[in-house]
Amino acid sequence: MSTERTRETAALVTAAADGDPQAQDALVSAFLPLVYNVVGRALNGSVDVDDVVQDTMLRALDSLDSLRAPENFRSWLVAIAMNQVRAYWHDRRSAPATVEEAQDLADPGADFVDLTMVRLQLSGQRQETARATRWLEPDDRGLLSLWWLECAGELTRSEVAEALELSPEHTAVRVQRMKAQLEAARVVVRALDARPRCEELSGLLASWDGRPSALWRKRTARHARGCARCSGLWSGLMPAEGLLAGLALVAATPALLDRVLGASGGMAMVGSASRPGPSAGRDGSGPAAGRRAPQGRAASRSEARRRRRVRRRAAGVAVVAACVTGGGLWYFDPDPDTATEEASAARTTALPAVDLSTPGTPTASPSASRSASPSASPSKKATPSSTPSPTRKTVPAPRPPATPTRSAPSAPPQTQPAPTGAVAQVVALVNEERSAAGCGPLSEDGQLNQAAQGHSQDMAARDFFDHTNPDGADPGQRTTAAGYDWSTYGENIARGQQTPQAVMDSWMNSPGHRANILNCSFKDIGVGIHEGSGGPWWTQNFGARR
Repeated sequence: MSTERTRETAALVTAAADGDPQAQDALVSAFLPLVYNVVGRALNGSVDVDDVVQDTMLRALDSLDSLRAPENFRSWLVAIAMNQVRAYWHDRRSAPATVEEAQDLADPGADFVDLTMVRLQLSGQRQETARATRWLEPDDRGLLSLWWLECAGELTRSEVAEALELSPEHTAVRVQRMKAQLEAARVVVRALDARPRCEELSGLLASWDGRPSALWRKRTARHARGCARCSGLWSGLMPAEGLLAGLALVAATPALLDRVLGASGGMAMVGSASRPGPSAGRDGSGPAAGRRAPQGRAASRSEARRRRRVRRRAAGVAVVAACVTGGGLWYFDPDPDTATEEASAARTTALPAVDLSTPGTPTASPSASRSASPSASPSKKATPSSTPSPTRKTVPAPRPPATPTRSAPSAPPQTQPAPTGAVAQVVALVNEERSAAGCGPLSEDGQLNQAAQGHSQDMAARDFFDHTNPDGADPGQRTTAAGYDWSTYGENIARGQQTPQAVMDSWMNSPGHRANILNCSFKDIGVGIHEGSGGPWWTQNFGARR
C-alpha cells in the first residue's frame, strides 16, 4: 500500500473509531469486498457466507478503539475474518446433526466458485483452477482464500501469516501443502471432463455420488498417476500462482452492503474481536465515500458499542476458546497421495508469478510439471537436469501495430548490444522472459549478487547441492546476511549447464523455477556462478525490498 493510501486509511479508521458514522460507512464500503472474498471462498458459497461477513464487519467496527495502530487495519480485519471462519467450522463440527455444507447452498449452481468464474469471466486453466477448489477440504479452502488474494496482489505474505496466526515459515509449508492438493484437484477436474472418459476411471467412480470430496480426489488422482491413458493429464499444468496473479475481487452484492451498513447502526453483538495485526501491507482499496447517516444514528452506535463492551466481558473467554479451537483446524498432516509434492515444502517463500496460459497442447513432461518450487525445495529432483528438453511456453508481449509507409522501405529492426559477461547475460535472459509474460524487468542488485555468488561457491567448496547449506542457513537468511532487507525472496539453483542460455532453458523448462523467474512480485535479482570440476554452479536470488 502506498504511503499516501496508508495515511488515508489510518485517518478513516481513526474517524470511524471516534464514532463518525460517515467514516464507518466508508470503511465498510471500502473493505467489504476483501472480507467477502476471504469468507466466500473459505466457505464455498454456504448460505451462511453473508452472515459471517456481516459479523466480521460488525466485530471490526465494534472493536476499532482496541486497534492500537490504525494503519494496520487491513491485516487486523483479515485476522478477524479468519477467526470467524474458524469459529464457524468449529460450531458446525461440534453439531453433527447439522446438514453438510454441500447440501447447505441456497443455490448449488451459484456457489462462490460459480460466482468467481462468471463475474471474473475465467476461462482455460484459470477456470479449471477455480473448479478444482471444490475438491479441497474446508481447512485448505480457508488457506486458499488468503493465498488466492496474495496471488492477486490484495494481501501480502505477512498478512496471510498473521491471519493464520502462524510464522511466515510455517505459513509457507501450509501453502505448499495446499498447492499440492490443488494440483491434484486440477487433474481430477481434467479427468472428469475428458471425453470419452477413461473406462477404468468410470468403473472406479461407479459408486461416487457426484459430490466433490477429499476421498474421491485422492482416489481419482491416484488413478491418474498410474493409468497409462490418464497420466498425461498431469502435463501442462501451469503454476496456480501465475494463473491467479492480478485477478480482481469478486464484488459483493449491493444487498449485502446495504445489510451491513444497516446493521452497523445499532445491532448488538456478543464476543471479542481478534487481536490487531503487527504489520500493514499494500491495499488496492481505498476510502470510499460514505452515505449521510440519519439523525440519531451516531448516538445509537455509541450506545450499542457500550452494551457490546459489557457483553464482551462475559462472552470473551468463550469466543477466544472457540477461536483457539478453530485455529487447531489449520494443522493437518500432508495428504499421503501428495507426499512427493509436499516433501520439499519446508522453506518456501515465493509469491505469485504471472502466467496467462490457457489449456492447449501440453508443453512439459509430467515430471517437470509436478516439480516443487525451487525456492522451497532442498531436493535435487526439483533442480533442472544438465540436459533438459528445451520445452517452454510463454505468452508473447503485445506489440503496437506497425504503421505502413509508402515512400520508404521499412527500416531494419534495431537490436540492442548483447550483454557481456555471464551474469549480465543471465539477467538479460530473465528480463526477456519477464517482458514476454508481462512482468517488469528486474534490476541487478549487488547484495543479491553477493548472496548468490556466496551460495554457488559454498556448494562447490562443501560438495552439497541444496537450497539449505550444511549449517542450516536458507535463502532468506543468506539474503538477510548480505544486507538485503527483503519483503519476499526466491531462489533458483542449477549445476552443470555450460552457458547462460543452457541454464535458462533448464529453469524455464521447470514450472517451479519458471514461476520464480516470472514472479511479478520480485523487483531485484542477483546471480552467482562458480566454475570448477563438476560445475558450473549457478544461483539466482530474487527479492523485493520492504
